[in-house]
Amino acid sequence: MSEINASQMSRETLKETAADLGIEFADNIPTDKLVERVKAHLGEPTPEITDGPDLTQRGQTRFEITVATDSVDKQPVYVSVNGHNYVIRRGEKVIVPGYVVEALSHAVKYVYDSTTMERQEVLSYPFQIIREVAA
Repeated sequence: MSEINASQMSRETLKETAADLGIEFADNIPTDKLVERVKAHLGEPTPEITDGPDLTQRGQTRFEITVATDSVDKQPVYVSVNGHNYVIRRGEKVIVPGYVVEALSHAVKYVYDSTTMERQEVLSYPFQIIREVAA
């Protein structure tokens, strides 16, 4: 989890942090937009993702899941289904609708055995379903 509090940074510190993180931005970007970009890059939820209507309350099955941590890719997992966006931090338990679980299960990549060159299909973002959450 990040110890950076982008909301309390000065504009100059925000610019330096954004540059360090590899975030591209125009010099005249509003400070609040720069804060949002830094937070999104660090995997912190942004208002447009967390303050919307709760789409899981319409009788949809919800699941508590954990996306596996990765030694190479430290970025959160972004899932978008029909215009509904989710940012899932790796290694943390989160509750998501069933369609997010389905999207994650369809996100696959191919790896090849170096000796036999056989192709295997593996999950791009390995995850574990911890439990089904009562609606």
